[in-house]
Amino acid sequence: MERSSSRSIELKLTDLERKLEILINTKENLSWSVSELQRENAELRLSNIKLKEEAKETKKKYSTLEKDFNKSKSFAKIVSSKLTPTGGLAELKDSVERYIQEIDKCIEMLEDTL
Repeated sequence: MERSSSRSIELKLTDLERKLEILINTKENLSWSVSELQRENAELRLSNIKLKEEAKETKKKYSTLEKDFNKSKSFAKIVSSKLTPTGGLAELKDSVERYIQEIDKCIEMLEDTL
């Protein structure tokens, strides 16, 4: 009887050791997985920050381009309204030169105020 109870205890201990090894291996695998996921999460956070900054810059560029485009449309309207069938390019050239002179005067005034 003593042999069977000792044998039973040995089997239970062996089974317990096997289960402990499985638990230890599982714990090590999970620890490694957690470390990998934390590293990946940190990389993704940095990538996210960079993408947000790029999006801001793109929005700024878009806004600037949109303003420039609207100015170009306005200039095109001015040019097309100034063109007459008889005056043509000479009249347009004179108008553009007058605009440039006016802009130069404005720049000089602004420089004088600074």
